[in-house]
Amino acid sequence: MTEFTVRVATPADTDRLLPLLDEMAGEKTGTRPPQNLEQIERRRAVLAASLLDFERPVVVAYSGMRVVGCLLLPDTTPFVSASWRGLGVDIELLQFLR
Repeated sequence: MTEFTVRVATPADTDRLLPLLDEMAGEKTGTRPPQNLEQIERRRAVLAASLLDFERPVVVAYSGMRVVGCLLLPDTTPFVSASWRGLGVDIELLQFLR
């Protein structure tokens, strides 16, 4: 069984979390967010600032150095990267809340 590290995200997780959020947006809308440097930097700054909001924490699951799943609280539906689904990441994210 694969082992995951689950914890509350901090601004230091921004660069590793962005690809997962892009994947999530792509699945919900069918399109990827714009990828020019100015827009990426703006999205990165907004995400880093939002990770400081203790009223709406983000829980992340790491496998090694890669963020493979996240839980954007107060929503209790975890998002797991397509290549990691079925491996228990969603269960571990939800168990973190207990």
